[in-house]
Amino acid sequence: MSDLRTRLDDRERTIRRWLPVLLRTAAVLLLPWIVVLGLTVRGHFGARNLSNSWVWLDVMEVTALLLLASLVRRRHRATSPIASATAVLLGLDAFFDLWSAHRGSAYLSAQVLAYFAELPSALVLAVLSWYSLAWAAVPARQPEPVD
Repeated sequence: MSDLRTRLDDRERTIRRWLPVLLRTAAVLLLPWIVVLGLTVRGHFGARNLSNSWVWLDVMEVTALLLLASLVRRRHRATSPIASATAVLLGLDAFFDLWSAHRGSAYLSAQVLAYFAELPSALVLAVLSWYSLAWAAVPARQPEPVD
């Protein structure tokens, strides 16, 4: 039994060491895309239109990924809800990219990003959300002896 527990502890240490690195890398890789998107969207920055919402959706994703990297490293109890919210953001991004892309190369690139980046990442974060539920559990307190 202790061998199984040791393997599980090793797996969790590995997850807590490498997952934050991957989350930060994903966030940093999104930054150039946000700049390109911000420079190419139609309309004026700050104007109320759908084009600017793509930029802000990606900014929310970067923020959530960086926050999640910090929470996973510390085994924080808020990891589960933040991971599930980030998974939803990535799923929404994939959906709206596919829904709004025009035919041709834009639609093909939206498919590639959705099926090979956004949706698999959302799946990993959904699994993390389930896995980290135990981190939120408060250990049972031992009753104090009554004299």
